[in-house]
Amino acid sequence: MFELKYRDAMGRIGVLHVKGQKIETPLLLPVINPSAQQIAPDEMKKMGFPGVITNAYIIKQDASLCERALKKGVHKLLDFDGLVMTDSGSYQLYEYGRVDVGPGEIVEFQRDIGSDIGVILDIPSPPDIDIEAAERDVAETLKRAKESIPLKGDMLLCGTIQGSTHPGLRERAAKEMGGLDFDIYPIGGVVPLMADYRFKDLAEVVMRTKKYLPPEKPVHLFGCGHPMIFALACAMGCDVFDSAAYALYAKDGRYIIASGTLKLKELREFPCSCRICSDNTPKEVLGLDESDRTDLLSRHNLYASIEEIKRVKQSIYEGSLLELVEKQSGSHPYLLDALRHFLSYNIEHGNPVTKRSAFFYTGAESLLRPEVKRHNLRLDEIEKGETLVFLPDAKKPYSKAYDTASTPEHHVCIASPVFGIIPLEIEEVYPLGQHERPEELDMEQVEFLITLAGMYAKKFKKVMVHKDLDFLGIEGELFNDISDFRTDRRASENVELKLRAIADYQFGRGAGNVLMRGVEAGWARTDRIRRIYHGNDLIATLRASDGSIILTPKGAKRLLELPFPRNRVVVSEDAVEFVREGKSVFARFVADSDPEIRPYQEVIAVSEEDEFLGTGRALLNAEEMRSFKKGVAVKIRHKNK
Repeated sequence: MFELKYRDAMGRIGVLHVKGQKIETPLLLPVINPSAQQIAPDEMKKMGFPGVITNAYIIKQDASLCERALKKGVHKLLDFDGLVMTDSGSYQLYEYGRVDVGPGEIVEFQRDIGSDIGVILDIPSPPDIDIEAAERDVAETLKRAKESIPLKGDMLLCGTIQGSTHPGLRERAAKEMGGLDFDIYPIGGVVPLMADYRFKDLAEVVMRTKKYLPPEKPVHLFGCGHPMIFALACAMGCDVFDSAAYALYAKDGRYIIASGTLKLKELREFPCSCRICSDNTPKEVLGLDESDRTDLLSRHNLYASIEEIKRVKQSIYEGSLLELVEKQSGSHPYLLDALRHFLSYNIEHGNPVTKRSAFFYTGAESLLRPEVKRHNLRLDEIEKGETLVFLPDAKKPYSKAYDTASTPEHHVCIASPVFGIIPLEIEEVYPLGQHERPEELDMEQVEFLITLAGMYAKKFKKVMVHKDLDFLGIEGELFNDISDFRTDRRASENVELKLRAIADYQFGRGAGNVLMRGVEAGWARTDRIRRIYHGNDLIATLRASDGSIILTPKGAKRLLELPFPRNRVVVSEDAVEFVREGKSVFARFVADSDPEIRPYQEVIAVSEEDEFLGTGRALLNAEEMRSFKKGVAVKIRHKNK
């Protein structure tokens, strides 16, 4: 069972429930050779690894190991009380062309030795093989998968998706495997892609596979053991990784860092402060015998790997995962290719609508991010006047910088080199008011702005462009003096326009009409609207951190005038009373939801009869609410009083 706690892009911090253990993802499992443990699993646990992965096939083929594992269990065999995952021998099948075990036999063996997570004996397909051979491998893997499920007992079982580098076949394999009752879905056959730095092909495989897998199940990227790929893999929705790289690289005298590997013999200083690097110099380590040198390098490589996993987790928590991916992609041009390919896919449905971290523009790839795409889609939700007024980018808040506001006559917009168009009505809403960029523009920003501004201007009868934006090439009237557009930002008609626009932008077209009908604004000392009243009734507040509308019960009831199921999460009858009391809505009690709900969106909880129960923050998107069986779907903020 898997539950989701935090998220960013398609990355997830989740909790995997395994035989009474709660294991947090993203999860990296170091590979342990059961016959030659260089570093004890218990020491790995002290480093921060809650689990390991070992090879059940190797154990089964060794008479002594097999006897001990069957008698005492794999945990006793490894002397490890954490999570133990076992592989089935698919790697040996890939390397040597055959294994001396049947697919059902190896699943039963993994179950009998007490594996927490086992793997089916799939048929791995190398990259670039012909489609007919890949299809045969997928067909056999699916056959084995169906036969393996009844044998798993209380062990979690992995159904590996194959398909070589054929996108359509990967999709078909994911659809069929995803329809079977597996607990985890590994993506297999990708180690050669990573070894050859074919990161764009890796991104294609992951994205084609991921979109057809059940969202409530973790995804394991088999053989992904180098830190330089962790951030991108997590952003694409992978939850579990395994690594033999720490030991393999150490044997070859290679020192892992987050952005790649370094050769020990070429190091003058260790660029790390882990225990190994603090207590030794490169010269000292190089002077050790091969066994001791490999031992120390392996430990450092493990520290470097778990450090990057922690960095990824923190970035997911604060909402800066894509900034981390962009930073990591700068370490290798092929990673940059992979990032661009990944961002060409639509991941808007899984990306939160608001984050703890500001949006940082770090390069042209930032223009491809889902926040930018979502903003330009939601612009169409806002009602606009007949005259468009374009102003250059300036210090935020823009309305203060220019001492102006949109009015019923003039739709005043900032020509933003990050988001394209920022209407002043919604300037405080995340991420428009919470973004930073370099002062100097790059060519991609200029081209991006010219394209979007030109398209937007076509929607208006009249266009007025500040002279500093003449380079946009927009047909319209140029002006220099902005004093013609200065207006009282607190004028009732301007405030009403602003509030309606924010509501439409956040909740969809028409929300402003029903939510902001006859309201008045309550201003904070910061000269920003913070409270929205109808008479003495508080309808909503505008959250200072991101400009979002936070509904009160009275405001939520107004919004329920919109057609069902707009902005609603429908609670099944079994949980209605709990939600009435202000308890969170758990995913297993979601009967229906607005298909447009996105993570961290403000939503309304209702009964199946559309009775108002409460308002709160969605932690899952609409698809996930229908799929997850554990965890919170909506954290209720205000109950129906």
